[in-house]
Amino acid sequence: MLDTSDFLQADDINKVMGVVDAIANGRHVDYEIEQYIGVDSKGRQGRYYRLAAEKFGLVNLSGTNYSTLTQRGAQFVNLDKEQRKHYIIERLHEMPPFSDALQLIQSSRPNRAELSQWFSGQYPGSEVTAERRFSTFLKYLSLCGYRY
Repeated sequence: MLDTSDFLQADDINKVMGVVDAIANGRHVDYEIEQYIGVDSKGRQGRYYRLAAEKFGLVNLSGTNYSTLTQRGAQFVNLDKEQRKHYIIERLHEMPPFSDALQLIQSSRPNRAELSQWFSGQYPGSEVTAERRFSTFLKYLSLCGYRY
């Protein structure tokens, strides 16, 4: 069963990648990560971006608000921009709900409305929140080469 946290709130992939750089440069708590990646919401956006980096296997949360790099995260720091993008795309193909959506797209080529309907059926939260998450979801699909 999918959790709402499986539907990423972090809509800027460059900032997700920046979380890894933030932690590698000694910014371990959400508000420090947030400052490093250039957002300002008293740590809320920092949590969203940190959670996305966690979902990609790049960081771990230790305690209530202290992030560290995983082994993959430590390797990710040394990748160039194209290698980082390739890593994220590979992980998306493994992560529900993205993996399920990519299979659906490849097998039945849904239009935007059909994909939105499918997404709403997958999202375990409110319909209003599902609509907001869908736009972020599309940004990740775009990274994989799918435009809606």
